[in-house]
Amino acid sequence: MVGPAESGRLHGRDLLSAGARISVELAPLIVPERATVVRAVRELIGSGAAARAGRTIHGAHWNYDPEFLDAQAERMVRPLPVERTGDAGLPRLREAAPADLPFVVFLGEDRASLCIDHRLGDGFLSVMLTAGALAGRGVPSVFATADDRDPLPAALSATYARRLDRIGALLRDRWSDRRPSYAGPVVDAGGGRLDLVTGTMDSTTFRALADWSKGRVPPTLAMMFAFRAALQRSGIPVMDTGAILVDLRRYLPSGRSTLANFVVGHPVVVDGGIDAAGARFQQDLHVGRPLAALTSGLITRGWHRGTPRTVPAAASPIVSDMGFLRALEPLPWASDDPVVRVSVDPAARNGITALTAVLRRRLNISVSFDGSLWERDAIAAACDLLRHDPKGLLP
Repeated sequence: MVGPAESGRLHGRDLLSAGARISVELAPLIVPERATVVRAVRELIGSGAAARAGRTIHGAHWNYDPEFLDAQAERMVRPLPVERTGDAGLPRLREAAPADLPFVVFLGEDRASLCIDHRLGDGFLSVMLTAGALAGRGVPSVFATADDRDPLPAALSATYARRLDRIGALLRDRWSDRRPSYAGPVVDAGGGRLDLVTGTMDSTTFRALADWSKGRVPPTLAMMFAFRAALQRSGIPVMDTGAILVDLRRYLPSGRSTLANFVVGHPVVVDGGIDAAGARFQQDLHVGRPLAALTSGLITRGWHRGTPRTVPAAASPIVSDMGFLRALEPLPWASDDPVVRVSVDPAARNGITALTAVLRRRLNISVSFDGSLWERDAIAAACDLLRHDPKGLLP
């Protein structure tokens, strides 16, 4: 600690997420008393600056001050406005969160929500914060052992040290990379209105999809192909590329993790078919191409020109899989079929992000999109196709 308070600059990776929020809704819940949640939040934010939860954020800087944590915990637990619930309301939840707070817990009658500033962390941190605030099982161990050192050097060392074959393969792939260019109509890149459509895939359908992809392609890639096909069948023009969000913690040495932002979108070319895309994706993961892409992006960030003024008038499908939400299973659910909704900001105005997460054997699907660009009914139709018959969407 430096005196009673600690402060510093946000990592470059964190600043890539400036302006973005992750909003989560869990229902139906037996909602804990506010005082109970405030105590849980106070424990979380008292874990120290490295645990990130107790930081306040001011532009490109953060601050952690133990003297104000009691008052901060009180500010971080608020009533959940009814108009900011469900598919229509969750994207607006960020409007009720003070800009300086790293996360806020909202308590409703039969549900609770959490809104996290994306500069603080990614989906992994949002799940851990939700579990710590609402599960009633104390502070998750990841906060007590938090390590806020930049994870990138450790990941690069573990992936490439004494592995010249990976470096060579990475350079060859980069040299021969030929992604399809886009020459169609465009729309303004700015503006937009964040919207959300959600649904659940039952355990039988989810298991059938997993069995279909087993030994053939990664399940997330199968989901991306199915999602793209669902959008196309619903009348939405789509690009010849999609993307999968890759959690770069896979490249850290054994026993090391991070609560910071450590994910990156990895492009997938679809015109060669699902098997070719699967083989390429597996190779890219093996040689650490997503890790190299993040590194390159951070190094050259200061050289980039301004953001583009236009984006393709065709959807860029993105799949972000949060995996099995085991940390949320102990929450005081009021039903055997709980639902988790997640609202996120797509990477660009034409992006349509399907965030998936398994809770009690059912796959929860949250589709975030620009409601001023894409018709809500078409997105809802695509979501229904995806959750009811994903195998029927695959080649």
